[in-house]
Amino acid sequence: MKAETFIIKLKHDTGAVRLKVVSLSGEQGAIAQVLKNERCPESAISNIRKAIQQ
Repeated sequence: MKAETFIIKLKHDTGAVRLKVVSLSGEQGAIAQVLKNERCPESAISNIRKAIQQ
């Protein structure tokens, strides 16, 4: 298992927010974390990209 970092952009009624999420389950795990913690529908996710590791 390897920890991966994703930057996920969420849209909502009053704007947008970018979240940095660390996941051991890949992109789908990161999406699941955001949906559960932010209590938002999957349609609120507008962009997902893998963060550059330094």
